[in-house]
Amino acid sequence: MFDFLKVKNDKKKPARPKVMGNPAKAASKGTVKIDKFVFNIREINDKGFILDPYDRDIVVSGQRFRFEINANYDNKQINGRAEAIVTKIVDNALAAAFLTKFF
Repeated sequence: MFDFLKVKNDKKKPARPKVMGNPAKAASKGTVKIDKFVFNIREINDKGFILDPYDRDIVVSGQRFRFEINANYDNKQINGRAEAIVTKIVDNALAAAFLTKFF
């Protein structure tokens, strides 16, 4: 009577391989400490850095902040305190531009 309800789908979707984390995100280039919280640096260059994951509400976009940095950049070890400004916070990542010159 209700044969249209008995639809069988014999086509199976191919199994997707399981990916355990993103290898690009796994490599940390150092750490930044804001207040008492420590974050991993995903990318760093002459102008600023990207923290990933950034899962706190310590600073907001456009805010200046002070931090301690311990990073490797351009075959140099960077240690010290500095000041930066938050340029963007998206998808649990924070981008900031240096206000203090390191290089």
